[in-house]
Amino acid sequence: MTETIVCTFHINNLFDEWVNKFDLDEAPAKKSKNIKVLFRGVSKDNPHKAIVVVQAEKGVIGKHIQESFDNFKKNGADMSTAVPSTWLE
Repeated sequence: MTETIVCTFHINNLFDEWVNKFDLDEAPAKKSKNIKVLFRGVSKDNPHKAIVVVQAEKGVIGKHIQESFDNFKKNGADMSTAVPSTWLE
């Protein structure tokens, strides 16, 4: 079963810097787990609020978040502000 995660969170750096790290630094781990990035963007009202929409087999994304938590923080994501929601297909 496919799972889609929609998550908003604050970033501690500018979006251009964060998204570059998200797209490049974090890509190998996502690719190895067949995690598809459907969308990532920044709020038009708050330049420090981001959204990510990712999709993978059920359970993969939750495990990936746990394994990559410190890397996400290092790349600028304030994980204490993360608001995820899970959608099934």
